[in-house]
Amino acid sequence: MSNIVISVSATSDISKEVSQEYGIAVAPMEFSVDGVEQNTLNGVDLGEFYEKMRGGAITRTSQINVERAREHLEALTKNGNDVLHFAISNHLSGTYDNFVTVASELEAQYGVKIRIVNSLSASCAITLMAVACANKKESVGDIEELFSYAEWLKNNTSALFTVDSLTYLARSGRVSKAAALLGNAIKLKVAMRVDDSGALVPYKKVLSRRRALSEIVMSAKMMYVPEFNEFFVAYADCLDEAQSVKAEIQNELGVKVTLLPLGPVIGSHSGPGTLAIFFTSNGKDIKAIKEK
Repeated sequence: MSNIVISVSATSDISKEVSQEYGIAVAPMEFSVDGVEQNTLNGVDLGEFYEKMRGGAITRTSQINVERAREHLEALTKNGNDVLHFAISNHLSGTYDNFVTVASELEAQYGVKIRIVNSLSASCAITLMAVACANKKESVGDIEELFSYAEWLKNNTSALFTVDSLTYLARSGRVSKAAALLGNAIKLKVAMRVDDSGALVPYKKVLSRRRALSEIVMSAKMMYVPEFNEFFVAYADCLDEAQSVKAEIQNELGVKVTLLPLGPVIGSHSGPGTLAIFFTSNGKDIKAIKEK
């Protein structure tokens, strides 16, 4: 059986330590701060990055184009490896389509199998799926079986989050500018989730940061199903809050919780103060918690 390489991009917010521990390949991505181009491959001072955002710096990101996708996948397949690659939700980026285009070309060229998963999510939801598949890899018969498991995971991995300011989501078109202005003016905080289609949607509006954090933690604890016995919590320059969330989840559910800094690609769109929780669940429907 061919060796299977599991792959993600920088939109997964996977850490160097996690990627090395599980042998997960990472496709770097470009971003800019006030017009200065940077690459995740070179490392990022996230404290400085988020401080610049708070100071009004304009951040932009570039999706992985066809050429960069080919470069990444070819490096993994040219020695005969099969590849399972997790892409950010196609509702959030066109990267998925670019990887699909390249995959079919490289399969023909190298006689390998490349399966691209539309993760229907972003950030550490992708890391969770990749790690779960890395754990599963040795017990499956081939990449098709692992791909089937990945397809199941993407529909049963939840992402709940809140942001400190709606300004950054408005810049990227995730919320309207009018809604962001009004929300920021009245200090509105929103608990959000990634829905079944891979789009970002709000599900609870509150008037304090504390209540927004409590809402996503409560929802996560009620929705959790232990297919994968670990939570990932991503944070954008709000470590104290992330540690508090970690302690609460660990104490009440008895699961491992890994904290990972939110990187510059996702952080460019959500802003400093973003905190997100990722875990396996029975579907992604937030309404299901009302029935418990």
